[in-house]
Amino acid sequence: MKNRLLLIAISLSLSACSLIYSYSDNLPQRLDQWMAEKKYNIALNTISHIKPTHKDYRLIQSKKLIIIKKMDSYEDTAIEKSTQLAKQGNWLLALELLDEVAENILDTKKIDSHKAKILKQREKVITNYEKDILNKQAINLINKIELYNRIKKTVSRNDSNNLGISDFDELIKETGIKLANLSEHQFHNKQYDKALSNIELALKLNPDDDITLRLTDIKKRINEVTKLKKTLYISEAKTLLSKLSQGYSHEILKETKEKIAWLDKIKDDDKTYSKLIAQLRKHLKQGIKQHFEAGRKLYSKGKTQEALSIWLDLKDLDPQHPKLQAHISRAEKILIKLEELSNKPASKKQE
Repeated sequence: MKNRLLLIAISLSLSACSLIYSYSDNLPQRLDQWMAEKKYNIALNTISHIKPTHKDYRLIQSKKLIIIKKMDSYEDTAIEKSTQLAKQGNWLLALELLDEVAENILDTKKIDSHKAKILKQREKVITNYEKDILNKQAINLINKIELYNRIKKTVSRNDSNNLGISDFDELIKETGIKLANLSEHQFHNKQYDKALSNIELALKLNPDDDITLRLTDIKKRINEVTKLKKTLYISEAKTLLSKLSQGYSHEILKETKEKIAWLDKIKDDDKTYSKLIAQLRKHLKQGIKQHFEAGRKLYSKGKTQEALSIWLDLKDLDPQHPKLQAHISRAEKILIKLEELSNKPASKKQE
């Protein structure tokens, strides 16, 4: 309630100031000054109080259009710059920039929306930082377990407490619980590899029976899901192989590339599984070669546009193809040259 009253008071104060400024004899000069200082809200609020009877009314209205244009550009530039700052990891500078701009413009909806987006992105980064810290803390504790176990066998309980054994044990337990919570969260978000990695890390901390039971239960559920996914992928791969045996359309080759990417995510040494992936890779390679050669045949027949279309499609399938880019560049140059010749005016016949 207090904050709301404060905002109202500030708003009234600004409005009152704008009204006072509107009576100024040198208002055009003031507007120029506010533009230079990027105080666009004060300038526009002041202009809103100007009546047609004002001696500089026309000049002020023309300045209003300039101010609005500058304010929009100021806002867009800030959004672009804050995006770049965020990408560079300068989150605080990005947010401070948006806050500064919001203080100097009239409608802050666009800025507020972008700020919410930046805050959401930053939250993800902070979460990842917390995960990294937790993992490094777990690894650090694992490296010390053997040492602390030796200390426990060497000194009395009182002496071990002086060496921080009880604090170490408490930290071990706390870290194990956090890793269990994290792996469960990752399991629900279908981040199975990350979840398994954290489970293995937590089990190395020698957690108590309750945490161990919880970790093994999550691991069991992940293995069940992975097994079902593997069965599904094998079935889909076999269906795709059947399609590939009938021909290499661009759509089928694109589907093959996507399927290989998915299959690669499941690390499995099963021979049947590995054989399927190898067969898909072989078909993809043959299909790319077939399309590339088809493009070359069209090109040799003077059908440059048709050849280029095939090669551009292939670029999505095999961006690292050793010869593809050179053929694309050559075809594009020829088409540009043909376009220039077709647009060249015919020379007039000499009379």
